[in-house]
Amino acid sequence: MQEERKRILKMLEDGMITSQEAEELLDSIKYAEDVQENAGTEEEPQHLSTKVKWDEKQEQKSYHSGSTKKRFMDFVEETIKKVKNVDFDLNFGQYYEVSHIFQNQGVSFSKVAMDIANGSIELKPWQEDDVRIECNAKVYQVNNQEEARERFMEQKQYHVDDESLSFSISSKKIKTNVILYIPEKSYKHMSLRLFNGQMKSHGFHIEDLQAKTANGKVEFENMSGNAWDIETSNGSITLKDVRLNEVEVESLNGSITLDGEFEKVDTQGVNGSLKCNWRGDKGHTGFFKTTAGSISVTLPKEVAVDGELKTSMGSINCNLPDFEIREEKSEVLRKELRFRSKGEQAKPLHLEAEAKTGSITIN
Repeated sequence: MQEERKRILKMLEDGMITSQEAEELLDSIKYAEDVQENAGTEEEPQHLSTKVKWDEKQEQKSYHSGSTKKRFMDFVEETIKKVKNVDFDLNFGQYYEVSHIFQNQGVSFSKVAMDIANGSIELKPWQEDDVRIECNAKVYQVNNQEEARERFMEQKQYHVDDESLSFSISSKKIKTNVILYIPEKSYKHMSLRLFNGQMKSHGFHIEDLQAKTANGKVEFENMSGNAWDIETSNGSITLKDVRLNEVEVESLNGSITLDGEFEKVDTQGVNGSLKCNWRGDKGHTGFFKTTAGSISVTLPKEVAVDGELKTSMGSINCNLPDFEIREEKSEVLRKELRFRSKGEQAKPLHLEAEAKTGSITIN
């Protein structure tokens, strides 16, 4: 099962699983090999326990049919799905569905604040001067449809005036998927908060953005702004085709993918890979750091780079066309590379990348 071992190590390097989960998977391989070795001519089927407890309700699983290798590969696939599926469904039992639309005409606010305990947030631009909030909710622990609607209306907080819009539902026992339609224009400030759920948007210019979710992915596309701060505890973060002056991104468990024009990037992860396709010639500072995952940064060819790369257990690959090595270390548990590449601008882009168990690649 050498291929399975390689696959697990690759999953660890890419941040798909934690070091503890990798250890348990490798233990499962060893156990599977023992099962095959000791099976002999016994007619009774052997049982392979995964030994992984994904949540309190799920019991340990055993596999009773098929080859040991197939059973283990099925387990690996299940592991990947469990790790990726971080938008948890907080199920409190029976529920009733409630749909409601809030709409105001002729609005001109420049600030938005949304705070949803359980659900999702999607922002959509449109050509109208109105605001429209479409809510589809599951209300738990109520006895009938009427009580569900009353509970939803009691828990929601909604206000809009000429300066700002705010909408919130603080109860985790109401799972609300919200689609917010607001005029397509520039906004000074937005605050988007979720405890459980994903958020996404496209097509806006937001000067200052704070987006945070505890469990869920974040996706923003074709957007621009000044200073953004994006954070998730369990989930991936994807910024595609964006134009930002400064962006700070953090994910504890999940990958981070950045694509766009930046001046300054500060990216941190614990269990997850970091990928950045840095375009344009305005960049001056980039920080990339992850514990269990790889780092890959692609830079414009014309940009000069002053770089410092560090990894404990991975490899360092600098594929820039013309660079000078200033300092290099290649020890068993520590690799470092300080370099400077030539470019057209006078002041080079300062780049720092550090990984513990993953590789670092600069293109």
